Amino acid sequence: MAELKSTIKQLTPINTDKEIVITALRADRRMVEMHAKRLTELFKNETQQQINMKLQNIIARENVFNAIMEETVRNFETTFDEDELKTLKERLKTQFPQQNENNLTEIAKKVIIKTLIFRELGKQWNISVTDDEINASLEQYYKVSNQSIRDYKENKEKFEGIRNVIFEEKITNELIKKYSNVRIDWETIKKQQEEMIAKQKESAAQQPPTEDSKKTN
Repeated sequence: MAELKSTIKQLTPINTDKEIVITALRADRRMVEMHAKRLTELFKNETQQQINMKLQNIIARENVFNAIMEETVRNFETTFDEDELKTLKERLKTQFPQQNENNLTEIAKKVIIKTLIFRELGKQWNISVTDDEINASLEQYYKVSNQSIRDYKENKEKFEGIRNVIFEEKITNELIKKYSNVRIDWETIKKQQEEMIAKQKESAAQQPPTEDSKKTN
C-alpha cells in the first residue's frame, strides 16, 4: 500500500460499547446502480427478487458501517497534506463529474481519513493480507463469475489493488463485529417509507392532467 503524506493522531480510545441506532437508510443512487449491476453479473441464475434482497442487505450493511465510522472518526485528528488532497480531488473528478469543488474536497478528505484509520487499526489489531489470500480470492471470483483473472495475477498494481480490497473488507468486518450495539430500527424506517410514498401519491394527484392523460381518459 502506498504511503500517505497526510497523518492521523489517535486522541481517545474507541468506545465500541456505545449504542448506535439507525433510523434511516441512506444510499447514493450511483452506488446502488453499481451494486445492482455487479450482483446481476455475479449471480446470473438468481431471480430479481433474490438480487434485490442481496442489494438491500448491502445497503443496510453500508449504513451500519457508515454509522460506525462516524463514531470511530471522532477518536482521531487528521492533518491533511494539501498536495495529496489536490491530487486525489483531480482523480475523483472523473468518478464524480457532477460534484462541485467543495463536495470533492469533502469526499477526498473522507477517503484519506478512512485509509489512515484503517491502516492504524490494521496495526493495532494485527490485520494483514497474504498473497495466498489474494490468490484464493481471485480463484473464488473466477469460479463464481467465470471471468478471467490472469491480468490480476500478472499485473502487480492490480494484484496489490486486490490486497487493498481484502484488507478494507477485513477491517470493515472487524469494526462491525466490535461495535456489537448497533441496530437498524426497521419499524421507523418502514413508517418513513410509507409516509414518503403517501406524499408522492398525494403530490401526483394534485398535478394537472397532461394531454396524454386526457386522451387516455
